Amino acid sequence: MTAAADRAAAHGVRAMVGFTYRRVPAIALARQLVAEGRIGQVRHVRAAYLQDWIADPEAPMSWRLEADKAGSGALGDIGAHVVDLTQHITGETVTGVSAALETFVKERPLPAAAGSLSGTAGEGTGTVTVDDAAVFLARFSGGGLATFEATRFALGRKNAIRLEINGSLGSLAFDFEDMNVLHFFDGADPAATAGFRRIVVTEPDHPYVAGWWPAGHGLGYEHAFTHQVVDLVGALAAGEQPTPSFADGLAVQHVLDAVQRSAADRSTWTPVVLDPRSS
Repeated sequence: MTAAADRAAAHGVRAMVGFTYRRVPAIALARQLVAEGRIGQVRHVRAAYLQDWIADPEAPMSWRLEADKAGSGALGDIGAHVVDLTQHITGETVTGVSAALETFVKERPLPAAAGSLSGTAGEGTGTVTVDDAAVFLARFSGGGLATFEATRFALGRKNAIRLEINGSLGSLAFDFEDMNVLHFFDGADPAATAGFRRIVVTEPDHPYVAGWWPAGHGLGYEHAFTHQVVDLVGALAAGEQPTPSFADGLAVQHVLDAVQRSAADRSTWTPVVLDPRSS
């Protein structure tokens, strides 16, 4: 698909991957602060995507729990998003991983009917063939260390995308369950008054916000999809390649592939293919 998109681009045909969380204003502001050098060299990245929608062992089977349909479980379903976000915010790539995957509930009731995330249990059981949770250590291309976690078994966490990035000059922290807020620590502040600054990302000069409500009026999950369409249409009108590209999506898949290979090989340190089109 990436090769086809590259060939089509030569004829003016554009393609884009929908990593919608990139379009959350607080995430866009975090990327801007990193690009401006406000946190310096990236030293630590902590990234977690936590949900609890299948923590109940009686929750029925769905296509998301079958490897031949979903490819992977929490790793590909939600882990892909935090891999993309951290690479997007830092401007760096994951170069290697040491990983563990776990399936906590290996048999589930078959669904009485399809059509929802939770569903209703019916007769019989099916075998879960994907991971329920993924954890991995990683190294970024700039030398920073990282930890990643993706799970659908974190009771009480509904859609918690938690990111913290520590640099040589400052730090950033974000949680999607408080999506209009970004926390920023400026290492240049005097010790007597230094602390994380809570930035409510709803001002007109924040990314995307000028197109919406008066200052201080928060945005929601759905607004990021509108921002995605705006970015796509704007790039098409300008004759530019919209981002993220298919190559960006494939780069994330190579990280996930390294995670799966590492987990299958006793968590052995496993390099990530750096050029997403080299394999």
